[in-house]
Amino acid sequence: MAPRRKHNASASSSSSSKKSNPSNQPQPCKFGIQHFFERHTQNALLASQNPKNVSASNAAVSSSPKAKPVAVSSSQNLNSAPGSGPVDLERSVLTVQNARTNSDSGPVGTNKAVSAIQNLKHSVNSQNADPNNKVLASRDTNNESQNTPPDNLVTVGATADENLSEVSPEISKSMSLKRFKFSPGMLIKQSQDDGSEEVTWKISPVNERLQAVSKHIPEMMRVLADSSRLNSLLLQQCSKTSPAKAGKDEKIISSPTKKAAEKYLVSTNRAGLKRVNLDQETGFSGNESELTSTVVATRQSPFRTPPSLSYCHDKIPNAVACNGASDQLGLRQHKKALLELLDQVEDVISVEDSLSIDRKEFSSQVHNINVDGMPVKFDPAVRRMGINLQNDVTGASSHCSFLVLEVSERRRPADSSGAKGPYKVLRLLNERTGEERAVYLWEDWYCSVVSPGDTVNVIGEFDDQGKCDIDRDHNFIIVHPDILLSGTRVAASFSCPRRTVLDERLKFGEYSTAALIGTLLHQIFQAGLMKEIPTITFLKEYATVVLQKNIESLYACGVNEWDMHKTFTEAIPKLLDWIITFKDPQNSKAPIDFGSDDGPRKVHLSEVIDIEEMAWAPKYGLKGMIDASVRVNVKSDKNEAIEKIMPLEFKTGKIPNGQSSMEHSAQVLLYTLLMSERYQKDIDCGLLYYLQSDQTQGITVRRSDLVGLIMRRNELANDILKASTMQQLPPVTQCLSMCKGCRHLNVCSIYHKAHGGKTESSGLGDVFDSHTRHLTVPHCTFLRHWERLIDLEAKEIELAKKKIWRSCGLKRENSTFSLSSLVLDASDELPHQKSLKDNRFIYRFVHGDLPSFSLQVSDRDTLSIASSPTNTMDCTLRSGDYVILSTESGDLTIASGVITEISRSYVSVSFSKRLRIPRSNTSSEAQDLFGQVWRIDKDEVLTSFAIMRFNLVQLFLESAQSTHLRKMIVDLEAPKFDTGCVFSQDPAISYIWSETKLNDDQRRAILKILTAKDYTLILGMPGTGKTSTLVHAVKALLLRGTSILLTSYTNSAVDNLLIKLKAQGIDFVRIGRHEVVHEEVQGNCLSAMNVHSVEDVKIRLDQVKVVAVTCLGITSPLLANKRFDVCIMDEAGQTSLPVSLGPLMFASTFVLVGDHYQLPPLVQCTEARESGMGVSLFCRLSEAHPQAISALQSQYRMCQGIMELSNTLIYGDRLRCGSSEIAKAKLKLSSLISCPSWIKEVLNPNKPVIFMDTDFLPAFEAREQKTLNNPTEAYIVAEITEQLVNNGIRGEDIGIITPYNSQANLIRRAICITSVEIHTIDKYQGRDKDCILLSFVRSSENPRDCSSSLLGDWHRINVALTRAKKKLIMVGSCKTLSKVPLLKLLIKKVEEQSGILSVPKKDINYRGELKRCSQFR
Repeated sequence: MAPRRKHNASASSSSSSKKSNPSNQPQPCKFGIQHFFERHTQNALLASQNPKNVSASNAAVSSSPKAKPVAVSSSQNLNSAPGSGPVDLERSVLTVQNARTNSDSGPVGTNKAVSAIQNLKHSVNSQNADPNNKVLASRDTNNESQNTPPDNLVTVGATADENLSEVSPEISKSMSLKRFKFSPGMLIKQSQDDGSEEVTWKISPVNERLQAVSKHIPEMMRVLADSSRLNSLLLQQCSKTSPAKAGKDEKIISSPTKKAAEKYLVSTNRAGLKRVNLDQETGFSGNESELTSTVVATRQSPFRTPPSLSYCHDKIPNAVACNGASDQLGLRQHKKALLELLDQVEDVISVEDSLSIDRKEFSSQVHNINVDGMPVKFDPAVRRMGINLQNDVTGASSHCSFLVLEVSERRRPADSSGAKGPYKVLRLLNERTGEERAVYLWEDWYCSVVSPGDTVNVIGEFDDQGKCDIDRDHNFIIVHPDILLSGTRVAASFSCPRRTVLDERLKFGEYSTAALIGTLLHQIFQAGLMKEIPTITFLKEYATVVLQKNIESLYACGVNEWDMHKTFTEAIPKLLDWIITFKDPQNSKAPIDFGSDDGPRKVHLSEVIDIEEMAWAPKYGLKGMIDASVRVNVKSDKNEAIEKIMPLEFKTGKIPNGQSSMEHSAQVLLYTLLMSERYQKDIDCGLLYYLQSDQTQGITVRRSDLVGLIMRRNELANDILKASTMQQLPPVTQCLSMCKGCRHLNVCSIYHKAHGGKTESSGLGDVFDSHTRHLTVPHCTFLRHWERLIDLEAKEIELAKKKIWRSCGLKRENSTFSLSSLVLDASDELPHQKSLKDNRFIYRFVHGDLPSFSLQVSDRDTLSIASSPTNTMDCTLRSGDYVILSTESGDLTIASGVITEISRSYVSVSFSKRLRIPRSNTSSEAQDLFGQVWRIDKDEVLTSFAIMRFNLVQLFLESAQSTHLRKMIVDLEAPKFDTGCVFSQDPAISYIWSETKLNDDQRRAILKILTAKDYTLILGMPGTGKTSTLVHAVKALLLRGTSILLTSYTNSAVDNLLIKLKAQGIDFVRIGRHEVVHEEVQGNCLSAMNVHSVEDVKIRLDQVKVVAVTCLGITSPLLANKRFDVCIMDEAGQTSLPVSLGPLMFASTFVLVGDHYQLPPLVQCTEARESGMGVSLFCRLSEAHPQAISALQSQYRMCQGIMELSNTLIYGDRLRCGSSEIAKAKLKLSSLISCPSWIKEVLNPNKPVIFMDTDFLPAFEAREQKTLNNPTEAYIVAEITEQLVNNGIRGEDIGIITPYNSQANLIRRAICITSVEIHTIDKYQGRDKDCILLSFVRSSENPRDCSSSLLGDWHRINVALTRAKKKLIMVGSCKTLSKVPLLKLLIKKVEEQSGILSVPKKDINYRGELKRCSQFR
């Protein structure tokens, strides 16, 4: 678990809190979320009113002898006294008036609230861990109490004394409001831009948005409090409701008491806040019987109701609808929601700490208003913001993003036939303005799966009372709109949602000839559409080009280009005829029937606007690639032409019947929504062309169809979210005929078995057993465990991506993963350059406010330390990253591309086609591009997680390869080695014994590789010649004729090994994208070879014995039919287990090479890391079978003094220098006569290790926004680097490393020598230099424990200490760094070498400015 605040183990509670409630009526709890919001608001207001009394009240708090945590007792009752009735919330707020703020520690009330929230969260977590725990709910023998709000919650301060006892005075003074905690609603990322905290906590999007709203509108906390009390989230289970309750007319999820609801109404005319009264029924248009009768559909749409939701208007469930989820899982899900809401409260309280820092300023800027007699204060800026934003929401029909606070189920009054129609009421919070709204879901929409805590888009109008009705005829609701689903996925999910979710979650190299033909015919058809006058000759020539580009895919499918060309030749005449016919204004062929009352219409295609147009519509939660976006003239019988824009969907087969036909129509309908949003036009129809049938259908948009499709989209989004958070897939269809032909049959069966499914529940009988009988309980446990870890880690990336879609139409925040305020470089007349290599279009972007930035900066210009990097390209984006380009306003996403080059003055991005703003004219296209302000966001591609999931489930298939790996990896069987081979007759072993360049360790390691039957592990300590050992191992294996797959997680590690193999004359094929492959081995990529046919590819792959690819590149079509004898994986200690599994599937024996004492796999999610995802396969196997390890201990990198550091701290004196020359190596400098005295000490060649102690300067760390750097250390590093170069050390031999990205960027701006490599420690693993300078950054006047920071990771420190060959210069604060145990030992070890250098302030001529150079990196 993540670190938590320490609480006093002793506990006390008042006697009043222990008394029972004789009435046994569930009462509103004054200690829930509402209470915490109220307390914090009151404390902030009281502090602003009486700042003079703060110190006195704090003294009273500190001197209280009762300052102890409240006991967590399962017997405590919510009421403070018997028979007291409902708790007086106003009184409970007033009991904390004495808990005012402390000038040193922040609001005491804040600390109490935080502590109390954490106690409550601990209780919830405890119950999740132990189902028998009764902290949250007491359960009688009938378990009926599970369906009602608990009566025995932990009480937190029913009286003033109890409030004072929540946190001890000592804790409240020293307790930081930093959020060291964890709940299922949170994610953590230990960032290299470690700014305001040692650990940057990433919480759920709901929490972040609540923080943002609450910071601007304090009164909104009351609204949230009213909706978010504990009893509002314990849902009643469907199957366990008493008959008495079943007869009630109203079923409410998380509904507050009427008293609480009435008490905290906020006036609409003050700051735009409004409390919606859900008890007031909506007004019906017409009589009730008319309204009820509309439940019966007037038109049978194939998309009307999702198949998994059988809608019945005259039957309401006895309790809250389950919506298909099991009771137990539903309870678990909403406990997570409870924890998330508790997190929200603590976050809001924490961020509000800043309100009490400058009380006088706050007090002078607020205005008093009165709501039900309660004094409330508003910042004028907040008032203005509320008024402005209110106009955005209450205008005409639009869409807004809302947070669901409450879901109620109710019955409509009975009509004349006696039928009662159910409906749902959603209480929503506008995430931009803080206003509340109410949405009523009628008829089919009643089936929508919506829960408190969900995010929804409401597309429609709200009335004056803030209510919106959604029914068959009016408005839409989009659930989880930031989950963008493709139209293809939504359409395909009607037949089997489980298959669609698996398609979304898994990625594997499955190659189908039929699918490939369809893809290539699409390209030919689109080329014909774009050609002004297409001909048969043109299309045939283009078909040849298309085949040549897809040679690798043809190889994977096992077909040759001649057969494919014949297929294309047969189809081309039909394609050409269609294009000519519909482009002809005098089209006399049969008109197209759009299914409207006007009958068939003639269609003329006047313009092809775009092909393969990628469209994103966060408004609808949809995305998709449209075959062609066309402008057409539609003529009716009266010969009246209407110009329309519509999607054209192309299908290569015949017109199907039944389900397939519906799916195709659904695609077109969803594309009309995408285009409506992209072009800001009403797109009401589309075209669907079937090649084989040579028929064209018109698809008309009908409201009834869209309702069913959007409901299906919502349900699919819920299914995907449930799969990623709870590892729960949609149920098995239990249709043997359908499942037998499904591509996911194996995987689907394994998941069903792993999650407790039986043969009976699968519906597949012997087919299911044949795929799962080999699975044991440990196998299922292993699969579930790692699947959960992958999902936890993926959630971090998913949240980053969702922020892009959530901020559409809003002003987005800057981050290190984005670039904003960009314009196209106007130095060229054309906005783009055409890449001859891959036919892509490259656009160069510069900052809009710095068009000639690189030309106006002098060589010795100064750079202020406070200058923000937002005006330059300082970010974590790198060449090769996938990015999304959108307009700065965020209202339009244009395209996705790949960064080809990035510097501090510009960024170049490659796109597959020309950029085009959808709403611009062809004549003004270039002008519109130049006039637009752009934003680039990193496209967090989730493909890697889909590959990881597929790798994992592949391990449990019933194949020979999977069975072998499962025994080694899951069952941890001991590896076997061949001990009976005759060495004298083996040329490989003879070569190893005769090779004089190998030391004994290396020779033993290679022999272990040669004799391994299953696997072997090579522990390559720093500088021990691991790469050289692998080169000799490859040569030895090739002497046996062994085929080898070389792999690693990073491209650089793969290429480093290949460069050395190439120097030895070893032939190989490198698989990978051309732009990410090292230039020295690009010639070994198939794309650079003279390969023109499938046969050429086959011959090349058959003749080469060595193939190299990254671990995530295994889905390449070139590997579809390949198998290898041995797989050698470098950097195995840094590669997570699911990633490692992929390459191992291709070989019968594997070799893992790494060092688990250096950096482990990068895992951003704390829960995933602490649950074991940071344990690599290398580490797992080495701990299980140490006898499989062969260690390399003779190192050839570090001199004796440098080696002793890591040897003492990490390796237990197992490292040794490979030769005396290495041990005695020194830095060779020229004369040091002109250097300052401290520089001479630092550069002294006789001292290989120097630690510059900055405590006497001082050199304190600086925080800029969320980043952390140290300007003084950057200055010192720059000065030392300059003196090194001036005294004969080449820039290529100098490396500068630091834990933090911000510090690395700061140093880059200060050092003008471009040949000096400057990186973070993490990026320097596997690299070395003669001289390394290490900036630790952390330094403060009152240092605290840095163990939770990046410096607390001993793996990272080990990497930092082992990069230097002859000189290691460290710069840091001994006082601060000594707080980290390992660094304290490091300083002690350097002191033993007399390497500590304390520099007085007079020797460092730093004046708060760094030199700035004009040479950009």
